[in-house]
Amino acid sequence: MANLAPQASPDPAESTWPNNRAILINSLVALLLGAGVTVLIHEAAHWVAGALLGSPSYLYAFGVEHVPPLAGRDAAVAALAGPAVSLVVGLVMQILQPFRFRGDFVHLLWIWIAGTSLMEATTYLVITPFAGDTAVAARELGLPGWASWVAAAIGVLGMVGVAHLWAVHSVRLCGHDLSRLRSLSWYPWLIAIPVNLALGLAFLSTAGMALSPQEQVVIILAGMAQTVFAPMSLPFSHRVRELEEPLEVTPFPVAGAIGFAALVAFNFAISGGLRLG
Repeated sequence: MANLAPQASPDPAESTWPNNRAILINSLVALLLGAGVTVLIHEAAHWVAGALLGSPSYLYAFGVEHVPPLAGRDAAVAALAGPAVSLVVGLVMQILQPFRFRGDFVHLLWIWIAGTSLMEATTYLVITPFAGDTAVAARELGLPGWASWVAAAIGVLGMVGVAHLWAVHSVRLCGHDLSRLRSLSWYPWLIAIPVNLALGLAFLSTAGMALSPQEQVVIILAGMAQTVFAPMSLPFSHRVRELEEPLEVTPFPVAGAIGFAALVAFNFAISGGLRLG
């Protein structure tokens, strides 16, 4: 049954909420699938940009390789394509929420993709002084060192902003009950860390793309940071005043689990690199 309209309720007991286990399982599957879709979109942006700039590009589960390597302005454009597309996708999905009042798994998946896309863009800004897409762009464009630190500061503010946006979603879906909020944001994040770590190591070990130890560490850490806005949102939740739009989810999202398995299989299938251009 669709959740057609939000209901104001001063007493959480007056609302029909799913149990915490259902919230956790649905949010965990939506997180894993949503984060994976976000990474695929991000890397596809690099992939397409490189091909359009005249360099055959190879898509992997965690990155893109241009052969021959791009340099100068072309390298900067290809590097920035990923964060730029992530930012646009995140903003559009944050603003347009067509499944909001359904309150089901599809809406959960939508907001996880929106949040992880925004976080993907802001995280790269944060690490600009050290590594990542924006660091490559800054180097290739010859920007002064202070510009990287300005980008990092903007990224930190962006991360806080994403956490606040997620607090709004979580209060709508879970009210102010701390156990429900943790089931939506805290526990799925904790459980996803070892899952994504194992998958990241598996993808890195089977891929044909040569990476330095530093690049491998950045990839692993970026995967963990991509969803950190969820636990970061908890301190903001008590300040959020939103009408309740309780989740209406099944005990286990079968379609979501199948989608995640298919995405993992696809990532292993392109371990040799999917060429474009």
